[in-house]
Amino acid sequence: MKMSKLRQTLLSLELEEAGIDANEIPSEVEIYADSVKEALALGAQTTMTSISDLEYEIIKKGSPGILGMFRTPYHVMIKKTNQSKENEKWNDIDDIDVSLTTGVKLNDFGEEVEPDVDGRSIVRVYANGIFLKIISPKGNGNPVTLNAVHDTVVRYGIENYDRGAVEKAIKNESAEPVKIGNYSPRQGADSSMTMDILPDEMSATVTFSSPRPGGKHLTVKDIVNALRNANVEYGFQEEAIQDALDNDRYGQPVVAAKGDPPVNGKDGHIDYKVRISKKIEFKEDESGKIDFLAKDLIENVVQGQVLAELAPPEKGKPGRTLFNKILPATDGLPTELRAGKGTILSEDGKQLIAEKNGQVVFIGGRVNVEENFTVGGDVGLDTGNIMFLGSVTVRGSVSDNMEVKAAGNIEVAGTVQKAHLEAEGDVIVRQGIVGRDGAVIESTTGSVFAKFVQNTYVSVEKDVIVAEGILHSKIHAGSKIICNGKRAQIVGGEIMAGEEVRVKQLGAQASTPTIVIVGTNPKILQQITQLENIQKQAKEKLEKIDQNIRTLTVQKTTQGEEFTEAKEAMLNKMISGKEKLNDRLNETESEKKQLQEYLQILAARGKVHVEKTLFPGVKIIINEAEFTVNDEYNNVTLIAENGNIKILPYEDEEGAKKKRGRRR
Repeated sequence: MKMSKLRQTLLSLELEEAGIDANEIPSEVEIYADSVKEALALGAQTTMTSISDLEYEIIKKGSPGILGMFRTPYHVMIKKTNQSKENEKWNDIDDIDVSLTTGVKLNDFGEEVEPDVDGRSIVRVYANGIFLKIISPKGNGNPVTLNAVHDTVVRYGIENYDRGAVEKAIKNESAEPVKIGNYSPRQGADSSMTMDILPDEMSATVTFSSPRPGGKHLTVKDIVNALRNANVEYGFQEEAIQDALDNDRYGQPVVAAKGDPPVNGKDGHIDYKVRISKKIEFKEDESGKIDFLAKDLIENVVQGQVLAELAPPEKGKPGRTLFNKILPATDGLPTELRAGKGTILSEDGKQLIAEKNGQVVFIGGRVNVEENFTVGGDVGLDTGNIMFLGSVTVRGSVSDNMEVKAAGNIEVAGTVQKAHLEAEGDVIVRQGIVGRDGAVIESTTGSVFAKFVQNTYVSVEKDVIVAEGILHSKIHAGSKIICNGKRAQIVGGEIMAGEEVRVKQLGAQASTPTIVIVGTNPKILQQITQLENIQKQAKEKLEKIDQNIRTLTVQKTTQGEEFTEAKEAMLNKMISGKEKLNDRLNETESEKKQLQEYLQILAARGKVHVEKTLFPGVKIIINEAEFTVNDEYNNVTLIAENGNIKILPYEDEEGAKKKRGRRR
């Protein structure tokens, strides 16, 4: 809906008062932050909206680093998606604007255009003379003419008047009364009035009669004096009286005085800054497409967010009758703002603040913030997609094409179909993941635990622990991949672990192609690639800057005093920029070396443990050493040594722990 002119004005005034340019408020913004939670909080501040009206897309996942080093931020695109609250704020204004602009003429640009109204003349006969007032035309209306004034004067029975004064008044379009003649009394021709005062003493109306030809008109002073003679002391409506007299509203009751009724004060109330009711509002994108899975059932909040404010009661305003009697009014009653679970009150008790990240739950008249969100059954069309700034528990399964995103853990009691799960903590799937080449499971700081994984992409910072098997999947784990059930096996796909892979059976009798890579971390490799791209761009810029510096240096030498101050400033700026680029190159080179050293440490830890059978068709890569299995092996551990894969007797987990303890 197009924003009305009145609404635009009020919004501009509101933003101006806050010192903000309306044109500078983005509808989407890219944020770099240490977590998705922090990114959403910053995005809400930047777009001046609530977190519940935002959606996000992770452009680049962050990493907590290793031992406090190599931390990389999240790169998140934050977008406004729900304008409903913003629109509700202005609904009343839009209604007012419609009522005010009914019948208003608009130009092609939707701007108001002054309507066409003809000019007119008002002739009044008073005891001190005959007076003329000219009302100017509006828009393309016709101006007042001498003939029109003459007709009006004749209609009032005026025989002699100063035509020169009339012509001057018309020429000057005088809105102030101009005397054009003298009054000649005529018996019984003057205008008269009747008065009616209501029994409640709150309103008095007057009705005027039209003067006969040559008779006097009433003045505002005449009517006010008549009201005073009737003991009216308060509430004179002089502007309304004057308007009625100017427009000849004869025979029509006109409110000439009115009292003020008492206004009782409003009770104190709570102004909720978040949604406290679960109302489904489907969102429409710019192309008009509606996402029926985005039901927006969760009101996410972040720690420190204001959830509600206490509006104090208002004092009552006493009324007053026409006879100046005071009518008492009652003051509004106070209310109490009470803290719920996960919330705290400000020191003055006027604000309710979120104590932690989570969802808003309104129970028993109190706002609570829950760190956990529970779906009683399946995540599907009934629930829509889930995005929560805490942990999510699904008591059923996650259906095809659904999304569950959580800033904490995700726990699913059933299975995960062709869906997308993304958590900052652990992802736990009690039954298993049936991906059908479309499921994506991601954990940015935790691990994944599942009964089995099929045709799925999994990426985690720590471990992937699977009980029964991993089939035809792509698994990337920063630390370990373990299949430790009785029938545990890994068949097909690509398996990559930073430290080790431990499984009962690896591959299959049918020699199914299976790739296992250990001793490397894909995220570290990605960071090294990014650093190399930065270095490449910096070197390209350095070449251009060097060329420009050489050119300016030659000019400075040859031109002498003709070398301008602007060129001198440019030369200095380029020299400074070159120094900064060199510093940046040195920093990135140092970061890259540290990451490469860490990869070397991982390479030394890289091992593949197969407790039962290692089948042909499996390709194992440890560090840069490769080995394609052509024969069956039983109870083996594979390591890299001197650039080759070495096959050793199976090393169980206890033995591995002892070796690690001795190394430490």
